[in-house]
Amino acid sequence: MRIALFTPYSPEIGGGSVQLRSHLAQLPELNVDWHYLAPSKVPGERRHWLGESLPARQFVADLFSRSGFLPGSVLPVRNIVAQIDADLYWVVAHYEGISVADELISLGKPVHLTVHDEPLAMLIRSRRYRPLWPFMSHIFPRVLRGARSVDVTSTKMRDYFKQKYDVDCFALYKFLSELPSVNSQLSKDTLTVGHIGSLYHPDAFRKFILASRRYAAAQNRSLKIVRIGDSPEMSKLDSENLATFENHGELLEQDALPVLARCDFVYSMYPRGFRFQGFRRTSLPIKLSTYIQAQRPIFAHTPPDSGLAELISKHNVGVVCSSNRETDIQSAVKTILDATRTRDNFESIRRDLMGPHQLQQLRDALSSRVSIRNS
Repeated sequence: MRIALFTPYSPEIGGGSVQLRSHLAQLPELNVDWHYLAPSKVPGERRHWLGESLPARQFVADLFSRSGFLPGSVLPVRNIVAQIDADLYWVVAHYEGISVADELISLGKPVHLTVHDEPLAMLIRSRRYRPLWPFMSHIFPRVLRGARSVDVTSTKMRDYFKQKYDVDCFALYKFLSELPSVNSQLSKDTLTVGHIGSLYHPDAFRKFILASRRYAAAQNRSLKIVRIGDSPEMSKLDSENLATFENHGELLEQDALPVLARCDFVYSMYPRGFRFQGFRRTSLPIKLSTYIQAQRPIFAHTPPDSGLAELISKHNVGVVCSSNRETDIQSAVKTILDATRTRDNFESIRRDLMGPHQLQQLRDALSSRVSIRNS
């Protein structure tokens, strides 16, 4: 069976691609061709460049037309779909991906849908695309119900979709067969904090830096922030000279692990407030998989209602800090530094989040020629 995977981004960019590549590496028996939109073609067999992403005005016009509320044009998306021929269409529900899935379903094509970030929650937190929420709220439920199978990035999202849309999904995160061996060599003179990728809200991290710097100073230590990946928000904080930043740029995961292994702990954030509520409750950052492999304690700067907070607390692999107050952050820093965590803690979260059971569900969904719904 020929399977066409469509993503509205390059196979080499972002956390979504990291997850998909990890799955494809474990499913070599499946005949999958990766079709994608990107500024230019990237290397790799079975990868098919379909051109650049749609301009914002074309994407908006497509949503207008598909919602039936305002006039628009679905022609650009139909041209994308016309370039893909397969027995099963595997589509990532992100921006153009939702339109592509809707077009395929309207043509009677079988679609397996992957949801890494809940689209309506993404629109609410986006200042640029927030006005599109009414149109997406009409289209996305139709796509969810029209797909023959759906995987989502967390159990929180799975349960949310079941409750809100009465759609059965299965949770699918990055696969990891075993934890690597790491060698942690920590500096006694420096409090070193690691961070990968995007920073969702600079204000919270700025407060974290200031509180951590004062805590380190009280211990006769300096503060160092180890950066991996590109983030405009992080670059802005770097320019403010709030602490010493050590920038490693983009690294392959295997190269990032020894860098993170020498950090006292690593940092991950989901912001407070209504605008980020749906996002933090349903999503999981892909950086979490790298943090688990590095086996360093995780400072989860997030309200306790997030999926990230639930996992960190359940497996005791870090600390959850829901406050931006200096005294609370310093207390959480002390807690994470004082606690003892073993490889067994990280092995527990690996089995729960990244074990083979989830991968088998994906294999079953992509191998079946009939409609399948897994809860």
